[in-house]
Amino acid sequence: MTSDSEQREFTRVPIAFDVRIAVAGRPIDGARVKDLSMKGMLVMTGERPPVGTPCEAVISLVAGEVEIRTSGVVAADNALGFGMEFSTIDGLESYIHLRNLVIFNSPDVEKVEEEFQAHSGIRKKE
Repeated sequence: MTSDSEQREFTRVPIAFDVRIAVAGRPIDGARVKDLSMKGMLVMTGERPPVGTPCEAVISLVAGEVEIRTSGVVAADNALGFGMEFSTIDGLESYIHLRNLVIFNSPDVEKVEEEFQAHSGIRKKE
């Protein structure tokens, strides 16, 4: 049996940022990112939207200037909140900021670089 981390395509890094998130078009107040990868994030909130619900998120790195914009779906329910799986990362700047956040917060940069080489953006190379 493989562990959860062995099944992941991308390394998760612990991180703490406020996130503006809307689930099924409805904003959720007071949400924070607990961990982040190139494929998704754990959102800490008291709300538990159903798995499969579409969502959009904006992580502000520098208020109003540097943002990561993503869209995707609720992928998991968790005692701390919910997991969001990204289906898109909106724009090259968002992708670069996300990539840099993961690299700079990873304990194993070499492993993260290998993951990037195996993927085209957030999709696995065929």
